Amino acid sequence: MGKLKKTGKENIEDILALTPMQEGMLFYYLEDPQGESYFEQLTLEFSGEIEVEVFEKAWNFVIETNEMLRTVFRWEKLGSSIQIILKKHQLQLRYFDLSCGDIGHMNDRLEEIKVNDRRDKFLLLSHRAGELR
Repeated sequence: MGKLKKTGKENIEDILALTPMQEGMLFYYLEDPQGESYFEQLTLEFSGEIEVEVFEKAWNFVIETNEMLRTVFRWEKLGSSIQIILKKHQLQLRYFDLSCGDIGHMNDRLEEIKVNDRRDKFLLLSHRAGELR
C-alpha cells in the first residue's frame, strides 16, 4: 500500500463528518483492508486513435465538478472520522497499449494488470482512492 499524502490547508475546500453509510464502509475497510468489498474494476476497450490529452482533460473536468471525486478520508488520531474535500486534484492515468500481439496474449496481459491492481489496493487515506488506471 502507498504512503499517506499530506493535504495542505490551501487545498482544502471543506471538511465534513462521514455519513452513516460512509461510516459503515469505513468500518468494513478497517476490518479487512485487503478485502475486495467496494473495490470495482472496469475495463474499457477503445478502437481508433485516442487523443490522450483530451481524454485526461475530460476526466479531470469530471473530477473538478464532482466533489466526491476530490475527497480523502481521515480517522486516525481524531475523535471522529472526517472527509476532506480538496479544491484541486489531478488524476494520474496509466495507459497500457495492448494492441500488439494475438488476442490470447492481450487477454493474459489484461488479466495480469487487473490482478496486480487488486493486489496493490488503494490506500483510503491517500489521493489514490478514486484512481483510474
